[in-house]
Amino acid sequence: MYFRIFALSSCIALLGCQSPEVVEQISVANTKQVTVVSDLQSVQMKLPSNKSVSLTPKSQTLKYHDIDSPVALFELPADRGEFSINITSEIGETAFVPRAIILDKSGRELERYGEEAFEYQPPRLGAGNRLSAEVDFFPPRDVESVYLLIFTDKSELSKTTMVTHPARLYAEGRGNYLPEVNDIAIPNSQYGLVNVSIDRVGFLKQLGTSNSFSNSNSQPMMAKTVDAVQPETQKYYHQAIASAVAKDDLNKAIRLLEEAKALNVEGAQQVFVKAVEESKSL
Repeated sequence: MYFRIFALSSCIALLGCQSPEVVEQISVANTKQVTVVSDLQSVQMKLPSNKSVSLTPKSQTLKYHDIDSPVALFELPADRGEFSINITSEIGETAFVPRAIILDKSGRELERYGEEAFEYQPPRLGAGNRLSAEVDFFPPRDVESVYLLIFTDKSELSKTTMVTHPARLYAEGRGNYLPEVNDIAIPNSQYGLVNVSIDRVGFLKQLGTSNSFSNSNSQPMMAKTVDAVQPETQKYYHQAIASAVAKDDLNKAIRLLEEAKALNVEGAQQVFVKAVEESKSL
């Protein structure tokens, strides 16, 4: 029954369920393990783009070094400069807990994203419960493309992933609090649905990078026209800042506050200060 409520709330509370085209990378050897990354099928991606791969009992499986798992492989462009990568694993009746590495075509590991890179994200704006990582990638020079390999660790299969109870989400959306409602434990699995989206590094990150390298001899930045902030954007930042402070995640709260200020979101500073004062009084 929990699963029905859980799936239903993800759609109702978040403006409907939307699913992109899903690719399934079926094992060429028909369930036999692959021991060389170059023998795997890959999904080619352009910049920007968004692709999903379903991992099922028919999916290609890799046994290579410390990896023994069904895998999804994406070929990413590496000749367009820095870009951001968002890796998401959707949580349904089970949870695929992802790990990821980036390899060049010779099999050399360039980056590795372990357990610490992936955070639980509750349902929001059409997306359901999920584990997600967002990173910036700086491709090596003189390389046209690289591979992003997504897998899970066998040690995760005996564990569970905690997700927010739908009743709590509904209550929080109405400004209420339900301390007696516990989170739901979802069993982990070696199968699931993973999504990868890549895009050029956003304006706010570029702005932060340029500021870090500025000096007294730099020319002043030209003023930019800022569009009027939509009410839903203001509401999101106010709630997200307050929530981050309440969870004692000040780094996240400050990051959200900086983003809000850059977007000219009114009242963000006041919300932050009030939330900090309330947390101290508890």
